[in-house]
Amino acid sequence: MKLKFIDETLRDAHQSLWATRMTTKMMAPIARTMDETGYFMINLAGGAVFDTCVKYLGEDPWERLRLMRRLIPKTPLCFIVRGLTAIGWKLVPDDVVELTIRTAAKNGVRGLMVFDGLNDIRNMELSVRVGKDAGLYVIGWLVYAQSPVHTDEYYKQKAQQLIRLGVDAVMLEDASGVLTPERTRTLVPALQKAMGKVPLILHCHCLTGLAPVCYLEAIKLGVDMVATAISPLAQGESLPPTEFIARYAPKMGRAVELDDKLLKETAAYFTWVSKREGKPLGQILEYDPRQYQHQIPGGMISNLVSQLTEAGIQDRLPEVLDEVARIRQELGYPVMVTPLSQYVGVQATLNVIEGERYRTVPDEIRKYALGYYGELAAPIDPNVLDRIAGNAQPVSGRPAELLEPVLDKIRATQGPFASDEELLLYVYYSPQTLKNFYASRNDCSRYLSATTPLTVLLKELAGRREIKYFQLQKGKLQLTLS
Repeated sequence: MKLKFIDETLRDAHQSLWATRMTTKMMAPIARTMDETGYFMINLAGGAVFDTCVKYLGEDPWERLRLMRRLIPKTPLCFIVRGLTAIGWKLVPDDVVELTIRTAAKNGVRGLMVFDGLNDIRNMELSVRVGKDAGLYVIGWLVYAQSPVHTDEYYKQKAQQLIRLGVDAVMLEDASGVLTPERTRTLVPALQKAMGKVPLILHCHCLTGLAPVCYLEAIKLGVDMVATAISPLAQGESLPPTEFIARYAPKMGRAVELDDKLLKETAAYFTWVSKREGKPLGQILEYDPRQYQHQIPGGMISNLVSQLTEAGIQDRLPEVLDEVARIRQELGYPVMVTPLSQYVGVQATLNVIEGERYRTVPDEIRKYALGYYGELAAPIDPNVLDRIAGNAQPVSGRPAELLEPVLDKIRATQGPFASDEELLLYVYYSPQTLKNFYASRNDCSRYLSATTPLTVLLKELAGRREIKYFQLQKGKLQLTLS
């Protein structure tokens, strides 16, 4: 049985290691090589990518999708939506979620990954339905956590619910890196039994160093696909390296159809990019048992350290991590994925700084406790719930039903908009953020000509007036410029 690969180099890997700062200019030269490598799918965009493009890189994320589709015509590109927030941070109604997915499909996406931070399948129903209607290959995520309530039976039931929605595959996603080989041996068979012929995908981060071992265990058990990253952007807070898994899978009787030569070319390219841009290479992390208590995703750890440093209290990080673990237990063991991990992190920081627990409660934590984000995995500690919610009553039913459609009103009062893409940027971002974005916007289309590392090199040389003579030789090829 063949083992298929979903590449995360262009999305999750640089989100985890480079704070999502990989530009389209860095992606374009290697895109055609990646397209020919043999991946089942290449994951390209989600909420963090959109945020960084708009707020920090001056790139239109929709333009990135279109350009990369032209450079990667064969391998399906994938797009992520997360529950009731889709690609943003605030809760958005169904009409926004639907237009977001259809617009992504229009811009070249052929795969859709759908998840919800609470594993509330109701929050995924619309996205699955719209994705299937748009002709996309829909992958339903189950986000993994270690807790008394996140049992094998829990995930088995959730997988069955996703299959009833009609997903094409189910992915077990471990953003915190807390899956162990022992748990893999029980959980993967439980999911396979529940899923029948529907493909199972494993997606784990390497924060405890155990993810590659979990992959090998899952491969022996017959998992259908794995999500990996090219080695320079693997390990650490990122995912297992593609080359390592591709090398060992055949030894366990699993055929792999990735082109080894092209993998080496891609690895060499991103090693060069990391050195050129001053970006870190992925490193194997030491095993840290504290990860199993706070379960903070890797990318969030670095941001948390940065925020504490700015506040001059970086020495209190151990207290904040201990507080995160305590809050997780009190709040019913939320899975530490976006956006809930950020909300818990903020609450923990406030508790430590103010010296009084829950003295200040962000509105997002209050909404979570009252069910506005969906069904909780376990009840909240009654004493904490009283402190958070007071006399407010929790909501019931599908949370999205509490949100009124907004697009027609926005079109009527704030339009006209040149396109659905422009409308959606207006929905997800503030006027000031968009003003700054349009003032500094880059034209990504110029990267279409940079299709190989040699092309990039020649363009760089052409701009260096101080270089009078250049010679390149590789095998029988010799190039001289003067």
